[in-house]
Amino acid sequence: MVQPLENVLAELDQQEEVQEVFAVVDLETAAEAQRRIAYFESRKTEIDSIIEKQIAPFLEKIEKIKMWGEEAKKEHIEKQAHYSNQLERYIREEVKKQVDAGKKPRKTIKLPYGSISLKKQQPKFTKDDLLLFDYAKENGFVRVKEETDWAALKKQCQVVNGQLVDEFGVIVPGVEVVEQDEKFDLKLE
Repeated sequence: MVQPLENVLAELDQQEEVQEVFAVVDLETAAEAQRRIAYFESRKTEIDSIIEKQIAPFLEKIEKIKMWGEEAKKEHIEKQAHYSNQLERYIREEVKKQVDAGKKPRKTIKLPYGSISLKKQQPKFTKDDLLLFDYAKENGFVRVKEETDWAALKKQCQVVNGQLVDEFGVIVPGVEVVEQDEKFDLKLE
């Protein structure tokens, strides 16, 4: 049975008030600390479940409203596209008339609510990469990117007195060694 949200929040407030002093000093207290962490993890999962159940009806309503909005806009989008197509047809006809009359075409028309224009676009290219690469390689259009093989370099070196030193005892320039503390990891099973 799912508890009401108010009860869950009240229970969490009570838990915060009952904080006790606890220190890990031996294997038994370490096991107890891990048991408590597992308990808190399960409580967090339980709270997440409650949150999801409380939010679900609202998400359904939001989705329903979005779908209604899309459906309501559909008519306006279609009419807008119709008028855009009419304007495009008009400007293309005007440019054609100007070209036919031997004039340099004006490809922009200013109107009360903005302007319409025809703009030249760059061509699109579809490429067969294998054929293109063969051609480029034969004709000198291939670029080679050089970069450090960090994994291989690091494998051949050692850290000595906070510096990276290669197998010949030479300090590797451009590398700063920053020692880090061991990272704590907790796994619950």
